[in-house]
Order: sequence, then structure tokens, then C-alpha cells
Amino acid sequence: MESNRKSIYKTVSWHILHVTMVTIVAYLVTGSIHIAAFLASAELIWESFAYFLHERVWAKLGNKIK
Repeated sequence: MESNRKSIYKTVSWHILHVTMVTIVAYLVTGSIHIAAFLASAELIWESFAYFLHERVWAKLGNKIK
């Protein structure tokens, strides 16, 4: 099992990579860095919220799924 510190570093590096990729794609589609930054920020917030809900659903399912 890896350390908490390593997990935090991996999480932060993943989010930096992900936001960068979303920003680039949004910029290529829209041609506006302002819109691209807004979309990347909104997506990061939405994704965090969706992940939290996903985790709560799995927690409620518990051992019902094998």
C-alpha cells in the first residue's frame, strides 16, 4: 500500500494534467482562452461533485454487489 503523501501527490498531479488537457481541448474548440479556462474550471468542480455522489452510491450498496 502506498503512503498517504504519495496518494496526495498523485491526485494533485492527475488533476493538473486533467485540467490542462481539458483547457487545451476547449481552447481548440472555442478559440478563446477565457472560455477554455471557464470550461475547465466548471468541469473540475462538476467532476469532483459527481465523484463524491458516485462514492456515496457505492457506499450505500455496500456488500450487496459481489
